[in-house]
Amino acid sequence: MKDAELLELLQKNPEKGLKTLIAQFGGLVYTVVRRNLPQALFCTADAEACAAEVFSDFYLDLNKYDPSKGSIKAWLCVIARHNAIDITRRSTEVLPLDEEIRADIGGIALESDLEERELRHAVLSEVKSMNEPDREILLRKFYLGESSKEIAARLKMSVSNVDTRTSRAVEKLRKKLDDWRK
Repeated sequence: MKDAELLELLQKNPEKGLKTLIAQFGGLVYTVVRRNLPQALFCTADAEACAAEVFSDFYLDLNKYDPSKGSIKAWLCVIARHNAIDITRRSTEVLPLDEEIRADIGGIALESDLEERELRHAVLSEVKSMNEPDREILLRKFYLGESSKEIAARLKMSVSNVDTRTSRAVEKLRKKLDDWRK
């Protein structure tokens, strides 16, 4: 169905229009969402929920869609990408503390959930305060589960440079968190 026909259907019969929209672009939207949600953090149900939200957002902001600026397909892809990135960004504030990073900062033994939460927030706060690319390297390595090779390709760096920066950033993090442990 052409964009003009689909827009008309969405305005005249929203239920049928949304069903048609989902049938026509559901696979594409899901693919875009899945590519932008780290698989280490999000399951299939999360991706499906995000994709459903894309169609809801599109319909609720239908008056903002301008056919002269691009196709419905392109607009849906932009919404899908932004929604997935937003979900990822929000979730990094509550991610569990990876065992690998806990070992790297000194194997802190925690006695309660409150201490776990406090340490998680302290680590994340310190990581967020670091300069780029160290911040991105640590987030990608320890929170998103990416390998040094993947990070190097994404940031256009050598693997050894990523490993060196990781080591130095973790050492800085360890020093800053020494006060927390005392």
